[in-house]
Amino acid sequence: MDPGQVRVHPPSVRRSLDSMRGFLWTTLAIVVACGSGGDAGNDAGGGDSGSPSDGGGGQDAPLPPPPTKVCDLPAQLVDTSSPTTVVSDCSSDAELRAAVATGGVVTFSCGTATITVASEIPVAKDTTIDGGGKITLSGGGKSRILHITSAWNVPTPLLTVQNLTFQDGFTSDVPNTTSTKEGGGAIFEDGGSLTVIDCTFSHNTCASTGQDVSGGAINGQGVGTLIIEGSTFSDNSGSNGGGVGTQDENVTVVNSTFANDSATGTDGNPGNGGNGGGLTYDGAHVSLTLCGDTFTGNHANAAGGAVFRVGYNDQGGVASVVTIDKSTFDGNAVDAQNGNAAGLYLENVQLAITNTTISNNTGHFGGGLWAGQSDILDLQNVTIASNTASGGGGIWFANQVTGTLLNCTVAGNTGDGLFGGDTGVKLQNTIIANNAKGTLDSTTNCAKQHASGAPDIQFPAAGGTQCTSDVTIVDPMLGALQDNGGPVKTMKPGAGSPAIGAGKNCSPTDAAGATRASACTLGAIEGT
Repeated sequence: MDPGQVRVHPPSVRRSLDSMRGFLWTTLAIVVACGSGGDAGNDAGGGDSGSPSDGGGGQDAPLPPPPTKVCDLPAQLVDTSSPTTVVSDCSSDAELRAAVATGGVVTFSCGTATITVASEIPVAKDTTIDGGGKITLSGGGKSRILHITSAWNVPTPLLTVQNLTFQDGFTSDVPNTTSTKEGGGAIFEDGGSLTVIDCTFSHNTCASTGQDVSGGAINGQGVGTLIIEGSTFSDNSGSNGGGVGTQDENVTVVNSTFANDSATGTDGNPGNGGNGGGLTYDGAHVSLTLCGDTFTGNHANAAGGAVFRVGYNDQGGVASVVTIDKSTFDGNAVDAQNGNAAGLYLENVQLAITNTTISNNTGHFGGGLWAGQSDILDLQNVTIASNTASGGGGIWFANQVTGTLLNCTVAGNTGDGLFGGDTGVKLQNTIIANNAKGTLDSTTNCAKQHASGAPDIQFPAAGGTQCTSDVTIVDPMLGALQDNGGPVKTMKPGAGSPAIGAGKNCSPTDAAGATRASACTLGAIEGT
C-alpha cells in the first residue's frame, strides 16, 4: 500500500441511495403506496431459488451456457503453468485456505472435486485461483466462500478466479438488514478488485431483504474494478442484485449469461430492496459496460428485472456512463402489480445502447426500458419488441430525458410503444409499429410527439398521437423476432417494405453487423 493511502472502511450502510428516489416519482406515488406484494425471498439456506418468471427453476434445472464470445475480452486468463501452490487435498478447505493466505497462483491436482468451506476464506494478497474446469467451491448453504479483505478506497489486492464453479454460498437470513456487508453470497469484494473468467455461479444467496444489501453471488464495493467475462450466473438470489450487486467501482461484463436470478426484497429504496434481478449497480462517475451478454428469466420484486442502474447528477452534474452492445434482455420480469422496468431500469446515466434486443419482458410499469431522471440516451440498432406492461410497454421516459433513437425498432409491445411526459428524445430512421394499449390509458404507439430527425414510420395511425410531426403512417411489414444473423434477434422488414431504402444519415452498420447503404432501411436491421 502506498504510504499516502488510508484504509477507510465505510459504515455498513455507506449510501442511502438517495438518487433511487426516482422510484418514488410523483407519477408513481400510488404504486409506492400500494407496496410490492411480491414474494419476500427464497430459501435462506441456498435451496431452490427459482423466480416467478421461470416457473420455479430449481436445483435440477440445467445451467445455461454463456453466449457466443462476440466481444473483445478486457482480461486474459492468468498463466498458471508455474503455480505458487498446488492444492492436492480437496476433502476439506484447509489446503486451499493456506494457499490463498500465501497468495500468488493457486491450482489443484485432486481431479474433479467439490470443496465445501467451513467459513469464508479471506483474500488479503494478489491471488489467482484456477480450477481447471474441475473444481467447485461451495458454501454448503451456510457460509460465504471468498472475502477480499481490503477497504473501500483501496483498489488492491486483485483476486482473479477462473475456470471455477461457485455454488451454495450464503451470508445471512436476517430480515431487513441494514448492513451492506451481508451481500456477496459467493464472493464479497470489500475493497480491492476482482476479475472473473469462465466461471459458473449457481444457487448462491445473500440476505433476502434489506434496502442496500446486494449480490446473491458477487458483491463489489469500493474504488477498484470488477471484470466478468465468459461466465454464467444462474438461480442466485439476494435482496438486490440477484446475481451481482456493486457500488462505486467500474464494472465490465462481457460474453456472460444471467439466468433465473432473483432480487427478493420488497418496496425498493426506501424500502427493503427488490431491485435488479440479474445485476444492480449504484455509484457516481463510474462506468458500467455490458457487451455480448444475455439476461433471461431474471426477476425483481421492485424494479429492474434484468438490470437496475442508478447514477447521480447531484455531484458536479456529471452523469455516469452505461454502455451496452450486442446484448439480449429477454423474458425478464418484475412484480406484475407494482414492479417497474421489467427489462432495464436506468436513472441519471449517460446511456449508449447499440446492436441490442430488449424483448418479452413483463411487468407493471415499463416493460422493456425505463429511462429517467435526466438520462441522456443514444440508442442505435436497438430492437424493443413484445414487452408487456400496464404503461410504457416498450420504453417509459420519465423526467427530462433527452437523446436520439437512431435506426431502432419498437414493435409489438403491449402497454404502448413509447410512453412518458418527455418529448426531448428525437426519433430518426426508426420504426414504431403494432404496439397495443395497456391498462394505464388508451395510448398505442406514442403517448407524446417527439422531435424528428426524419424519416420515421409509425403504424397504425389509430391510438395515441403521431410519434413525430412528420412521421409516415404506413405498414413497415416487419417479420417475426428471429435470428437474422448477428449477435441478437431482430425484426427484418419484408420484401417490398416501405422502410427499405427510406433512411438517411443512417447508423454505419446494422444490428447484424452489415454495412448500411447511404439510403438505409429504417429500423435495427437492413431489409432485402
